[in-house]
Amino acid sequence: MHIEELAASIQPLSKEIISAAQKRFDNLIKPVGSLAQLESMISRYAGIIGSSDKKLVVIPENRLLLIWGDAKHAAKIERAMTSAHPLSVFAETVRAKVIPLLLTGESVYDLLEEGAMLTGEYIGEEQAGLICLGVYERETISGWQEFATEEDGLLFLEKLHCPVIAAVTGSILQAAGMRKPVMLDGVATCLAAFAAAKFNPYVLQYCFAGDESDEEGAAELLQCLQLQAPLRLSLKNGEGIGALTCLQLFDAGIKAYTEMETFEEAGVHNEKEDYSLKVQEESKNK
Repeated sequence: MHIEELAASIQPLSKEIISAAQKRFDNLIKPVGSLAQLESMISRYAGIIGSSDKKLVVIPENRLLLIWGDAKHAAKIERAMTSAHPLSVFAETVRAKVIPLLLTGESVYDLLEEGAMLTGEYIGEEQAGLICLGVYERETISGWQEFATEEDGLLFLEKLHCPVIAAVTGSILQAAGMRKPVMLDGVATCLAAFAAAKFNPYVLQYCFAGDESDEEGAAELLQCLQLQAPLRLSLKNGEGIGALTCLQLFDAGIKAYTEMETFEEAGVHNEKEDYSLKVQEESKNK
């Protein structure tokens, strides 16, 4: 499937399913909204998998960290695969498989298709339920604001002139087309999401910001994407540690959704006044 067909296949998430998931959070035995971003993150995850049923909103067992780079980063990526490297340690902690991906394409279009193809292959082979993205790109990525208004995704990527970001753009489009959540990490992957949205804006509904890195322009870029990162670890790069760390919060949100009880499930017919959904909604409107 070519990039244009892939982008056209990406569908918006069901607002009804997201609302149903949020309603379950609202009715758990806790103050309404007390889990903050965990609630919005998992409600959107329910929309991605297409169900708010707590039996189906489960922690994805198979998770991938796709590490993108080119030939000049081959040695660094190889070192990252050693068991003592922080990336491998963090990946093992959240049961994610690290897959290094070195690029061969030359044109932007070839890189888009290469990123999409490799991502589709690994999602299928590993039966992955979620992917994290990391990039080995040490050069400061700046100047994207000058042509951020460019509507054509290909032209935007050509002006950006960063092969790795073009490949990651294809990767994000493929994951969204396969209805898999994507955990972003760092400026490079966020710029790829920004580019992917120029092919189809619905793609951002499948993206989560794991960490607001300490890279130049990170906060501005997240604001453009209208994504809020639950972590700010002051990391200087987007190799994937931020995304992997956020998976622990993601898992915790799912456990809260599935293991906590609503008032009805607990057999409590009259909500405690402090936790009452009606009372709290009324107080918000005052």
